[in-house]
Amino acid sequence: MSITLPSRFESGTASGPREEIQLTRQESVVFMNLCTGSSNSELAEQLSLSVGTVKFHVSNIREKLGGLSRLQVCLLSALTQADSAELSDDGGAACRR
Repeated sequence: MSITLPSRFESGTASGPREEIQLTRQESVVFMNLCTGSSNSELAEQLSLSVGTVKFHVSNIREKLGGLSRLQVCLLSALTQADSAELSDDGGAACRR
């Protein structure tokens, strides 16, 4: 999965083209589930992973996204899913808890 940061999430004064951030398959799964606001232990249970694995992936995601806070990553996840829902024919919300 690749993510392009919206300008409101970028820090500093980057004026060039926005870079696409590549996530691994497992990071993508964790990222797409962060929009629920679940804790690491709740995510671990939902995804059948250990809490340590979830923490590892969340840390990697945050680092790849330029050090965004967890809240910013959760918001970006929700925005990404909202954009995906707009592009799909069913128009359903993908992020539910």
